[in-house]
Amino acid sequence: MWEEALDDIGLSSKSRTPTFKLPFFRERIDLFIVFLIVISSVFILIISVYFRIFYQWAEFLRSNTFIRISTYPLLISGVIVLGGIVFRTIIWFLYKPQTIEPEEKVSWPFVSVIMPALNEEELIGKSIDSIFASNYPRNRLEVICINDGSTDSTFLHMRNAKQKYGQNLKVINFKENVGKRKALYVGFKKSKGEIIVTVDSDSKIGRSAIRNLVIPLIKDKSTGAVAGRVAVLNQKENFLTRMLSIRYSISFDFGRAYQSVYGAVFCCPGALTAYRKSLLQRFIHEWVNQKFLNTPCTYGEDRALTTQILKAGYMTRYQSNAVVYTKVPFKFIQMNKMYLRWTRSYIRESILFARFMFFRYRTEHRILPILDFFFLNFLPPLHIFSLSIVTYSFLVNPLLILRHLAFLIIFSFFLSLYYLRTNKSPVFLYGIPYGIIAALCLWWIVPVAALSMKNQSWLTR
Repeated sequence: MWEEALDDIGLSSKSRTPTFKLPFFRERIDLFIVFLIVISSVFILIISVYFRIFYQWAEFLRSNTFIRISTYPLLISGVIVLGGIVFRTIIWFLYKPQTIEPEEKVSWPFVSVIMPALNEEELIGKSIDSIFASNYPRNRLEVICINDGSTDSTFLHMRNAKQKYGQNLKVINFKENVGKRKALYVGFKKSKGEIIVTVDSDSKIGRSAIRNLVIPLIKDKSTGAVAGRVAVLNQKENFLTRMLSIRYSISFDFGRAYQSVYGAVFCCPGALTAYRKSLLQRFIHEWVNQKFLNTPCTYGEDRALTTQILKAGYMTRYQSNAVVYTKVPFKFIQMNKMYLRWTRSYIRESILFARFMFFRYRTEHRILPILDFFFLNFLPPLHIFSLSIVTYSFLVNPLLILRHLAFLIIFSFFLSLYYLRTNKSPVFLYGIPYGIIAALCLWWIVPVAALSMKNQSWLTR
């Protein structure tokens, strides 16, 4: 269903840590692991039924007064979560990307693509190539690359690209690292385009990404920013990247898709987003100097831009047909650091959004963003509360862990079906182990992020 830019421009990614070294498994690794996931999941379900684990869980819930009292908020929370998922799914089915019909005449706006880079010698050259391989009119396109004090050969690759593409490519060099936000700010100031498109330097865009990205901005003057679809470039690198590809797909093809229906995508990603420059100029100085808790903000620049655009009364949309492929962490500790940084900016911008979401910041579609805001922020405390009950039940009866695993398998399976709707592939089952890992191993991210909001380190650089 989605555009395969990897085949178009040779963007294959080499695997650093193959799961198996045998030729047979290299050929059929996905099917083999999916088979193992299915067998192990079915085994856990059968054991849970055979040993009457669900009956034992019911007995546990009646075991003492504290647990009986805790059951009621769990049941109420379960109803809220189920209702929220159903409601969001109904909205999701209304989503479709905007397109240009063959008979429509389009005056394509001048676009400036801005790409800051820090120590990306491995991918920067191909990232630039992917932009110029775009089917967007070349005479309506400029690319601005900013070397943010790299200590490797990133700047050399930019200079080589400059010789290749000439005046269509501008190269800005900082001898010292100033941070992504300030690098983008300089790019915004130097740009000539009516539309600004940001692309990460470890990402590669599809041929039609820029063209499809600007369509909502052309068709609707109330749209201030458009998010692209971020897919995983190194999906087959190892088991973790395979799971993350499912997580990314659901986050964009479901999460941002249903938010786009009512024009409030909460985070337009820096990996690929188009902005209306005339709108950016209103708050760009405030954005680059943003402080939170009297601390300068260094990360979450994309979410901060999105918040400002929503606050200005504009819509933020999502285009599933504008695809960018980006590298994701291939180690568990790297993934945790990435999530920690994301969650800090999520908490910060949620607080800022809450300050104006009840006011008349725009004339339509104000109720659904509020409902979604409360639903999304309801999930982390529910996660921690549920995990505390799970931990206590395990101490009382270790076999009850099978019940929790069985529940997670079922729940993760149904969530993974969102991937299956847009990507007809059995690899959707990688969502099952990811769901289990997220539930049992990532619960600490939100509380730690909340307690370390002043920490502005990037963590993954």
